[in-house]
Amino acid sequence: MKFLAVQPKLAFKALGLLGIGRVALADMTTMTTYTLAAPQITPPPTQASAYAKDFSFTVINSHTAAVSTQHEQGSGSPTAAFTGSEGDIVAPRETISFTVPIGWTGRLGVYEEGFGIGGRATLLEGAHYLGENDTPSMALDVSYVDAFTVPMVCECNGAVAFGCNLNLHDVCPTELQGNAKTCFNPYRDEPQTKPGPDNIFRDCETMAYTYPTDDLATKVDLPGCSDSVTCCIGTACKHHPGQKKCPAENGHTQDCVAL
Repeated sequence: MKFLAVQPKLAFKALGLLGIGRVALADMTTMTTYTLAAPQITPPPTQASAYAKDFSFTVINSHTAAVSTQHEQGSGSPTAAFTGSEGDIVAPRETISFTVPIGWTGRLGVYEEGFGIGGRATLLEGAHYLGENDTPSMALDVSYVDAFTVPMVCECNGAVAFGCNLNLHDVCPTELQGNAKTCFNPYRDEPQTKPGPDNIFRDCETMAYTYPTDDLATKVDLPGCSDSVTCCIGTACKHHPGQKKCPAENGHTQDCVAL
């Protein structure tokens, strides 16, 4: 994994609950961003709570090809600890895992190997913090706001809780195709705009971030994910129960009710 320290205010839109904004992976130290008003959240104390514990991520590559990964952390955030390989390249059917302590904010960018463009990627984002009564809390999301590169879903108690397993390259217009495996999101730089039916990623709306204020995509303290989450990359992963469209064998989509 590649690690990048993030400058103050140059962090993650989907972690808006922490009052910080979004930037592209490659622009972490250069881009000017907006900040969001933050609700009252208990900041991490200088000494960890007796109840504080690490949170574990497991990521399975069920994509048809190897993927490249890039891990980023917020400014002042503690680092993630990897169990096993930190590999920048994850082969098909390979699994990576890492744990994060209280106070961590970060994200994992994933794109098909050989098709990276300026850090634009599908993102798995999170913030591990102490909530009420010093109880550990975790905010999580999958984001396609910087770009869509590969599908991703995440499970709690064996059921998909967030993310979307559709291949959105099927609906990507030519003018947004950075390459064959990168679809730029046209709403990335329009944080105050909520798209209507013209949202090209609408079939994943609220399940993954499809525009900067698609905030129902952020999930906090999900049942069954109190200390860990398992995420899957690719159309072969389970679909989100909220999806109306699902991957079909011909590489396109079909109604999920037909499955």
